[in-house]
Amino acid sequence: MKFTIDGQVFNVNTNDDSLVTQIAAMCPLSLEFSRSGNHEYYSRLPKKVDESNSTKTTKTHAGELMYFGGWNCLSLLFADADVAPYQLVKIGEFDREMVSLLKKSGNSVKVKIDIE
Repeated sequence: MKFTIDGQVFNVNTNDDSLVTQIAAMCPLSLEFSRSGNHEYYSRLPKKVDESNSTKTTKTHAGELMYFGGWNCLSLLFADADVAPYQLVKIGEFDREMVSLLKKSGNSVKVKIDIE
């Protein structure tokens, strides 16, 4: 997937699974991500996806693209965090340049998401 933030284009390496396929089918997307704590930005998806067969974790790491079914949202991690009791599904990874941009961004970021 391709993420555009502040005019900068980043490639996000996504898993090859049904959850990613469902999200890709919604693209292109223009979402506003809100900062939560000192570790992530999140945004709700326009349609619910099925995560029932996905492996979930409470341990998240900088540079991960995650999905949280409880709020039907994508999460962009810019710092490591244990998010228990919440359980997220890792659906991809992005590079340090995108992590760095997110770390210094404000309360929200606008992101355009498209398939390559």
